[in-house]
Amino acid sequence: MTVLTRTWGLLMALAAVSLLAGRPGDAGTLGPLGSGLVLMAANFKADRILTHFLGLRSAGSGWRMLFRVMLTLLGMAIFAIHALTPIIAAASR
Repeated sequence: MTVLTRTWGLLMALAAVSLLAGRPGDAGTLGPLGSGLVLMAANFKADRILTHFLGLRSAGSGWRMLFRVMLTLLGMAIFAIHALTPIIAAASR
């Protein structure tokens, strides 16, 4: 089995994790755990796509680290905005 085939299988498994974790609860929201799981899976999927399908593996280690740090910061920012939205909405009333 080639590396790309294994990576594709991993991406499909992570898509299933996102699908199951992304199901809203009784209140119709994901909650912090669900949104965190979805964002972590998306971050890992983006890393695998950049590394194996877009050729980042052959780039220098500085470029790989830069992209991974940027992906992590983006995921953390999205999670923080999602988690803080109810607090900000309550404070603005």
